[in-house]
Amino acid sequence: MFGEKFYKKINKLAPWQQTVFALALAQRMYPNYQLFSDTSHFGNGTRFRETLDVLWTYLTVKGSRVDLSAELESFETLIPDPSRFEQYGAYPALDACVALGAAYNSVICRVGEEVMEASGASLGTVAGFVELLAERDLSEEELYDNELIMAEMEFQVELLEKVSQPRDAEAILAIRDFAAQEGVSNIGISLE
Repeated sequence: MFGEKFYKKINKLAPWQQTVFALALAQRMYPNYQLFSDTSHFGNGTRFRETLDVLWTYLTVKGSRVDLSAELESFETLIPDPSRFEQYGAYPALDACVALGAAYNSVICRVGEEVMEASGASLGTVAGFVELLAERDLSEEELYDNELIMAEMEFQVELLEKVSQPRDAEAILAIRDFAAQEGVSNIGISLE
């Protein structure tokens, strides 16, 4: 299911569904950002969490008023530039920011590619981590045979099924909880 057929399906989602999909991926990658922030003393994991929560609230609380552009703009100063850090964690942290930014941009200035950007960032995080562990570049076949890559693709397929349901605040909050994966990120980082 993953691949061209999958991407056609996520592109056919309604705009609010694409926002929830991208935001759910950012939610899942939050521990990657938090760990990087804690170890590098760059950024602010609490602010990342708050930025996530603002958009979840915007999507689930009828009549909520928030300046999403201002939220995103204040968050942009917390996005790491991996070329400025020696530690690998800057890359997964950046990818988490890409997914969060894509979710916000899908509401603020919707281009239509934000959901693809978030999906690619999440899958790219896992692929980069798998290659880091292998200590070499892997072929596409080797990557697709890897259990972490398979788990990421399965997660995104299941997420697609969940966001394909009719809009309902409780369903969106259930997606948020599903995406949190009990505090474990897409590369196995846990803050517990």
